[in-house]
Amino acid sequence: MLVVISRGLSIVINCMMNIVNEESINVLDDVLLSRRTTRNFLPDALSIEHVNAVIAAGYLAPYASMTGLSKDETRRFIVLRNGTENMSTARESIRLQIQRNAKKLGLASMFIPSLRKKGKTFSKRLNEMSKTGIPSMGVAPVYIVVAERKGFPPVEKQSIAHVMENMWLKATALGLGFQLISATGMMSKDKEFMSLLGLKIGDYELGGCLIGYPKSPAQKSEKPDISKVTTWK
Repeated sequence: MLVVISRGLSIVINCMMNIVNEESINVLDDVLLSRRTTRNFLPDALSIEHVNAVIAAGYLAPYASMTGLSKDETRRFIVLRNGTENMSTARESIRLQIQRNAKKLGLASMFIPSLRKKGKTFSKRLNEMSKTGIPSMGVAPVYIVVAERKGFPPVEKQSIAHVMENMWLKATALGLGFQLISATGMMSKDKEFMSLLGLKIGDYELGGCLIGYPKSPAQKSEKPDISKVTTWK
């Protein structure tokens, strides 16, 4: 009798686990297919709970432990809110850095024909942003900077990529728009920017993103045909 009951319970538990796993997979697939870059945000404020939920997802990402420090000592999140003096300072610092990079690229392109050809589109975009800054930074309610302490070997950028992916997926699950601000990575050597963040220059690599409500819902991707890009050996 006990054996029958035990087997029955095992079957029920297995069935329940299969249901839970299938539901989890479907939810994850839906989030992955919905993940999109948002460049047009509404200025509406976000709840602290939503911002904290996105940060918590980033905190859970793998990190480089070669520093010999704990994750609490290695990873930092700095939240800048639109409409504040700190956000205005950050936007202008980034615009000036983009301007400097645009000049460097333009000068290098004069002497390297292959760079001039390959970097034409990128150079044009840099020149535009060097005048106006990144437009969405003036609208999205929250700009989150992620700082990862440098260690050896230098894998901080990989860690930041994991953080950004987690945050992006969480934002998507919450119905929020997300935009990577890749220019943030250039700011780790900028004294004014690092001072604004309260971080010591030279100790951290940076990444950043905007989050907020999108002006229009993102279109889902179609399920990929991975047979076109996969080779089994």
